[in-house]
Amino acid sequence: MAARPTGSGNISFGLVSIPVRLFSATSAKSVSFNLLHAKDLSRIQQKIYCPVDDAIVDRSELVRGYEIEKGRYVTFTDEELKNLEARDDHAIEIIEFVPLSAVDPIYFEDAYYLGAEPGAGKAYRLLCDAMTSSKRVALGKFTLRGKDHLILIRPYAKGLMLHTVYYADEVKPVEEVDRAANESVKEPELALAKRLIDELTHDKFNPAEYRDNYRDRVVEAAEQKAAGQQVSGAPAEPRRGQVIDLMAALKASLDKRGVAAPEAEKAEQPSESDAGAKAHARSVRSSGERRRAGGKK
Repeated sequence: MAARPTGSGNISFGLVSIPVRLFSATSAKSVSFNLLHAKDLSRIQQKIYCPVDDAIVDRSELVRGYEIEKGRYVTFTDEELKNLEARDDHAIEIIEFVPLSAVDPIYFEDAYYLGAEPGAGKAYRLLCDAMTSSKRVALGKFTLRGKDHLILIRPYAKGLMLHTVYYADEVKPVEEVDRAANESVKEPELALAKRLIDELTHDKFNPAEYRDNYRDRVVEAAEQKAAGQQVSGAPAEPRRGQVIDLMAALKASLDKRGVAAPEAEKAEQPSESDAGAKAHARSVRSSGERRRAGGKK
């Protein structure tokens, strides 16, 4: 079945205007539940309650309020809010081009495929090929459902994709998070960690290899319940203790994959047998030196 567009727009930069259609690129598959009355399994209804009047309130009595300070609100009518909405002129205005690496993924929000409108194929293809060749993405603005959005357009699968992007003040300051900046790392530890990363590195990301196991289990359990079968719980996860010895944990991770530790790390941390052999050699050398010294007397 052909995809249905969720909207339309015109990509504009300079004097160029390219009509496009927007198609949802993602769809969340998380499981959801309805609240039921346990007695008869009927859907419950949620009521709006006013704690001041201690009464159920009808929706017609509600107004929208914006909190300007703690406990103080100003109200808006639907008409007032409608007048404040941006005029949806369908213009996807490109403001600048930047390398994709210049935009951190934390700013990415929703994703939409951009399809060419009939008659706009050549201009669409020209923009796509030019961005692909120059390895650039476009940043701009777009009005969607009455709201101004910062957007990013990038080449994707021989076409174009549009991402809505968070504004700077919508991303929480990272300084509020403890990132262990004052902790020091030793070279042998770094060598082991890099070796483990190399062993777990692949050239491509294959999302089909990953599954939402919780959702799969819920769907399977629901089907079993509907068929009158006994539902079994999820298999127990292996217990993971707190990492105490980082070097030991890294070594164990590499050993599990059948990989030897880096030579630099071995030199830094000699085994007991190596240490014993070196001590024995030192002892033999010392004895010989004593004997030679005694013979000279």
